[in-house]
Amino acid sequence: MNFLYRCFFPTAGFLVAGLLFGCSGATSTIPVVTVTPPTSTATVPAPAPTPTVPAPPTVKAKFGYTGNQGASLSGYTVDPSSGELTALSGFPILVGQNPTVITHDPQNRFLIVGDISSSQLHVFAINGTTGALAEVSPSPYVTVKEPVAVITDPAGTHVYVASQGGNQVGAYSLSSTGVLTSIAGGPFSTGSTATTGLTVGAAGIVTDAGGKFLYVQDLANIYTFSIDSSSGALTLLQTVPGANFGGAIALDPAGSYLYGVGSGTNSILTYSINATTGFLAQVKSSAMLEKNGAYTISISPTGQFAYTIENNNDLVSYVISNGGFTPVGKVYSGVYGEQIAVDPSGSFVYVPQACSFCASGLYNVVNEFSIGSTGALTPLPSPTVAAGVTPWGITLTTQ
Repeated sequence: MNFLYRCFFPTAGFLVAGLLFGCSGATSTIPVVTVTPPTSTATVPAPAPTPTVPAPPTVKAKFGYTGNQGASLSGYTVDPSSGELTALSGFPILVGQNPTVITHDPQNRFLIVGDISSSQLHVFAINGTTGALAEVSPSPYVTVKEPVAVITDPAGTHVYVASQGGNQVGAYSLSSTGVLTSIAGGPFSTGSTATTGLTVGAAGIVTDAGGKFLYVQDLANIYTFSIDSSSGALTLLQTVPGANFGGAIALDPAGSYLYGVGSGTNSILTYSINATTGFLAQVKSSAMLEKNGAYTISISPTGQFAYTIENNNDLVSYVISNGGFTPVGKVYSGVYGEQIAVDPSGSFVYVPQACSFCASGLYNVVNEFSIGSTGALTPLPSPTVAAGVTPWGITLTTQ
């Protein structure tokens, strides 16, 4: 069985396969490090001025779910005012072997979960009142080898899955009742001949807001696919170099840029997006604050702020201006995150502690932060909430 690992300091860009070790809960405090510019011969950008923040989105988070390496899912209600997560009754629930890859459709009807060990997809109906989950028959489905990223398109009619084990993207139609049907021609190849396949990171596959283009990142490249508006079938359009040992990609909400990070690079790469063709062109490279690569990146709903996990376990905040990144606020060390969720109102950040026996002593929890007007983070009064064994993926439904 294959397991994703964040218990120890891994070699950049590689997964460690082995047995999953159980962990007990902890109440350790997250260490805080004040941001200082890195020592370098390169020019370090001056601190960004306080940005003018647009009115936040009115939509709020309702439920949160984590996929846990310990063969379970955790569920939470989200307080729209305080941001605090509260465990839902009956959770964690047992699911598969390693159900860490997790998303939901835009209509908040279904939770879609990829199990990297069994190479299966599970589909659950979400009770909009209680948050309870009920698996939809005939789920689970056999899918591409070792799924590491799963998304739905903006219409909520198609599901796409990236394979860690085979340079492929699985593609499915999603019915109004939650049933998946393979799209003709799938799975779709990236055209890569590499034997390593696609990399870890559920942000390694994204669609544009119009549902016209799909972008997929592996250890070396970013692939642009067009999406057939009727069938959902994919056509490979372009391959461009990505971040070294690519870890994650994220889209600017305005659709102007795509951002990429990797565990083998000390830069955040910015690509412009041609709105007509979907083609990418690298236009900027911003120095990471903590160096030693980044595993993941998430963007705020306004597109002004970004959050990464760098140097294996440091949560870093950035202000984004014209596709460039400037660090802001404090760095929170001891945060071993593989996914970062920014709530839809742009007010809170949640990071599952994706490791067993963390060096920080903090594991089996989700870290909780509020976002200030500058984009800087502050731990919530209750900075963590208990989760299942080794929480990894996270998704937030809306009200």
